[in-house]
Amino acid sequence: MKVVVSTPDVVGARMAGPGIRAYHFAEELAKHFETTLVAKVEEAHADFPIVERSADAFKDADVVISQTARDLRFVRKDQKFIADLFDPQVLELRELYGNAPNPRQRIHLAAEWWRLTRALKRADLLIAATKQQRRFYDQLKTTDTEWLEIPFGVEPDSALSTQHSALASEHSGLRTQDSGLVIWGGGTWEWLDPAIAVEAILKLNREGTPAHLLFLGRSRPNRELVDRRRENRFDQLLARGGEFVSANDEWVPYRERLSWLRRGKAAIMLHRPTAEAACSIRTRLFDAIAAAVPVIATREGFAAELVEREGLGIVVPPSDVDAVARAVRCLLRDDEFHAECVRNLKRIQPRFAWDVVTRPLVEAVSKWQKRES
Repeated sequence: MKVVVSTPDVVGARMAGPGIRAYHFAEELAKHFETTLVAKVEEAHADFPIVERSADAFKDADVVISQTARDLRFVRKDQKFIADLFDPQVLELRELYGNAPNPRQRIHLAAEWWRLTRALKRADLLIAATKQQRRFYDQLKTTDTEWLEIPFGVEPDSALSTQHSALASEHSGLRTQDSGLVIWGGGTWEWLDPAIAVEAILKLNREGTPAHLLFLGRSRPNRELVDRRRENRFDQLLARGGEFVSANDEWVPYRERLSWLRRGKAAIMLHRPTAEAACSIRTRLFDAIAAAVPVIATREGFAAELVEREGLGIVVPPSDVDAVARAVRCLLRDDEFHAECVRNLKRIQPRFAWDVVTRPLVEAVSKWQKRES
């Protein structure tokens, strides 16, 4: 059985959520099947082939697992097609383009909706990351195609090299294991709310609680997604934060990210109240789980529900500076509560190991293989 896993994102030394997910899907599937990963390739090394997108990359596959419906143009009728819909792109585009999209943006959004409905109709198997995602897609689906629910995953907990830890300290100019450090681990997209995090950090310092906010990276690995307007807004945000807020110029290398996170007392992920928030998985939550760093998350969505249910940190209302400041202060000062959150994070790590969360996918492909043989 030949399997192709496809992502429109970058796979290499630096990866964002889609690339990370596709890489680990391919890694787990390659233990059982002949597997190729199709992606934007940058310095990627793996025990399975990683190739750039082309028609030839798909032609020999028995099964195609793709994060983008654009790949349907490469998929033949005799090939199994699995749509991995973990990233609610149509909802992200709606937030990205705002309430008054220009004609080009309206055409793009309409085209993505069309591609999504086509993928829902064509797929032999559908993957959602959360129950809320599945409910959203079920409103658009006109078939009885089977669903798998596969969240995100974490790597086995292993100590990263001291060299990586030293690099993190040297590059940021901050002390290792800084007691007042709060980490923003992902991007700063329009549906997220980094400004509230900055204001909360400023408020704490004005009130006498030393705190520093570090954005792990301002430039995404996929340079096609760089938006100069967003970069300018981020520059203004950093200027607003002054000495209490900093950012790495480059996206942190994937193999170093947990070293950076483990230096902080808390990981923070805030969003605005949008339709995207309800359907998002928040992939950076899983970095915090892997690093056992307590989380501050905005209410609604998978991340907030997991944080609240499992005691992984503190959930705050959207756009509430005071609530975020209280949450940060609690995690910085309340050592007993912080330690309890860390214990809970370590407790759930095995549940989200990549070989565990991808098991239903491996089993589904194995069933197809048995029918073919």
